[in-house]
Amino acid sequence: MAEVKCTSCAATTTVDLKLTVPPPNKTVVHALPKAEFLVITWTEAESGAMARVLGKGAYTFTTGAENNFTPLLYEGMAPPDGEQYHGFFFQTTVNGKTVVCLKSGFHPKVQTASTTIFFEKIIGSGATPNFKYALTTGTSGGIWATLDVGDVNVTNRARYGLTMPQEKQALIFTGVADVMGSNPPAGHANWYDYVTSEIFKNDACVNGGLAMAGGRLAASGKPVIQYKANGTSITDVVTNSRISDDECGKIRLYRTLGATLDENDAYVAEAFKAVGFNNWASIRNVSDIPCSPNKEQYDEYGFCSSINGAYAVWAFVMGH
Repeated sequence: MAEVKCTSCAATTTVDLKLTVPPPNKTVVHALPKAEFLVITWTEAESGAMARVLGKGAYTFTTGAENNFTPLLYEGMAPPDGEQYHGFFFQTTVNGKTVVCLKSGFHPKVQTASTTIFFEKIIGSGATPNFKYALTTGTSGGIWATLDVGDVNVTNRARYGLTMPQEKQALIFTGVADVMGSNPPAGHANWYDYVTSEIFKNDACVNGGLAMAGGRLAASGKPVIQYKANGTSITDVVTNSRISDDECGKIRLYRTLGATLDENDAYVAEAFKAVGFNNWASIRNVSDIPCSPNKEQYDEYGFCSSINGAYAVWAFVMGH
């Protein structure tokens, strides 16, 4: 495991994010509270970044043992192997809208019957869901030439990658109809553009951590939130087992399928579809580039790229 760079970079911005958070409560609960928005993250870096951006300084997540999130443990259901709980979460409001940020103990790259049951359980019945919107968010590998470390892709579509059986590859899942939202701030087309131009420029990780050697190329400029790829309509997110050296020979083929490679979204979308819930979106921040000479990009830049993904989550909530 490579040294993780810029883990001390706080999400610093002079912009008022309109956040309200309750004090931390580490008492174990047996169900997630209902809210307007559910945000699902996976790794410690992603959860820590979400805490920095949406937790207003009250929440931290370093490891499963070192965090002040609320533990989630469903009764009658075993937690994932090696885990004490099914996940950890904290609550916040964004401009008065209720949000639950969940660090899932189940990761879709370990696909079991319990994994599917967990995602079905947290979202609730399609007739009476526990949340109005669900966002899956985390690190990914960019496959478009226009994507670099720190850029973010927002989409309402997900599909499986080339390592999956043909019948899985043929499946495409479509989520919330409107990923753009409404009521953008003056002078901006939408809230994503506002974050790109007004927030990224004031964040320490964006301006320092991602720009270290082997990270974001200087020629790429500042990171941006992309809600379209390559000038086309909103594109698919491709789920694959991992970014590997083998992907280099498949980049052109993957570009016909989607905008980023990740490990989660199609699997979760399929679980949501099984219970009749389709009001989801995928927010993926690029943490590594296939074929990069730096083989440790994911480990080194996952936290700082996740800061950008958390800001994109904020933008989605502001617009919906």
